[in-house]
Amino acid sequence: MKLTEDERQFLLKRKRLTSTWTYVGIILIFSVFGFGLWLYLQNPLLINPFEAASRIEAGTMKDSTLNLMAVIMPVIFFTCLLLLIIIILFTFSAFSNEKRYLKIIESLLQEGQERHLLERGYKDEESR
Repeated sequence: MKLTEDERQFLLKRKRLTSTWTYVGIILIFSVFGFGLWLYLQNPLLINPFEAASRIEAGTMKDSTLNLMAVIMPVIFFTCLLLLIIIILFTFSAFSNEKRYLKIIESLLQEGQERHLLERGYKDEESR
């Protein structure tokens, strides 16, 4: 069995995606760590809960900042939930692609086994 043009294009697209993902993934990881470091240095209240707790206990946090943090908290949780849903949907998409790969590989393996059986059958007949 030969690959259809659609299967061939699919495999080429996946090959390009997997080869570029290594670089993109590394850049994204360093960007996230860099952003976290920048937040820690520039505005530790946004990323360091211990800093926020110590300022609240010391009474040095402005009421406006405390009110703003209370208002923003639901938005942050909603955004986190939305990101989790998006990650789950991307995972479904990735597994769908994997199922397609497995079907292509399975069909190629079946053809190879059939060809092997046919070749072996011809050799058995020739030896008789």
